[in-house]
Amino acid sequence: MQLAILKVVAEDQINGSVLMHAGEAWQLVVNDEVAITDNNPLPALQSLFARYERFDFKKQPVQIVLGSSLVEQVAVDRPDVPEQDILPTLQWTLKDLVPIPAGDLLLDYYDIPVQVAGAKKINIVAASRSKVQPWVEFLHNQGMVVAGIVNQDLAMVKWIDEGLRSMVVSQSAGERAQLHIITKQQLVVSRRLSAGFDLEVINPENMEELESLSIELQRSQDFYTGQLRQASLADIELAINHKNAKAIAEVIGAQLGMQVSMLKYPDFTKELAAGDYSDLAAISGLLWYTSAQAAEKVVAS
Repeated sequence: MQLAILKVVAEDQINGSVLMHAGEAWQLVVNDEVAITDNNPLPALQSLFARYERFDFKKQPVQIVLGSSLVEQVAVDRPDVPEQDILPTLQWTLKDLVPIPAGDLLLDYYDIPVQVAGAKKINIVAASRSKVQPWVEFLHNQGMVVAGIVNQDLAMVKWIDEGLRSMVVSQSAGERAQLHIITKQQLVVSRRLSAGFDLEVINPENMEELESLSIELQRSQDFYTGQLRQASLADIELAINHKNAKAIAEVIGAQLGMQVSMLKYPDFTKELAAGDYSDLAAISGLLWYTSAQAAEKVVAS
């Protein structure tokens, strides 16, 4: 369980890099985590807030980010109904596609920005309401305003500069490796790699294992450039906790004949960044929230 906190700082108090949002300078003042025990995240969440009770959380917005193990994602044909009826329509048709009972579904969806010719699909993101609701209630009891709930895969798009096309390969602790193709901060391709690819322990000297991984990455790139008819990706970026991550990047880059590097942390995080991507979800949440707020202001204006 991770907690990241931004705080407004006056110009004469700025120490290090800041995130500019709503015309003000925001500094990362907390970036912390607590281990989850007994598969129950709530005590970890309570422990984090107790640790930082010196902060006044009342009426402050909070963005919840769900890791990939907490959500089910499935692409389905877009229902031929008005926008407001899409989720109610899908709730009872997903019973054979996700392992969450229909009555316990917490649903959202997003459009797939680039699709195979003739396809009209959307990506459904499903979570268990009974799992998420206790966290929301706890935050409400702290006096906070839940600004939204987003899955980590989608929120990660904000790590990539808006003008770039990149593939990001990541793995959070206890979860399967993920592959994302991001174009102009939109998620075009997202999938879990085979459970056989544990990128936290992969051997950089095992050429056969790395070649298999490179083939998996190449297949997704071929789908992107071939079936989706898109220009080649600019690079591949790794977000993995491995002591030899740079060596792994070099080998994959040589095998694929393209630039492979480590995912760069945003400048405003450099003072408190974990450095091993264990804070990937928390930082993604901050980027997602501030970007969403900025977009709403543009629309409103």
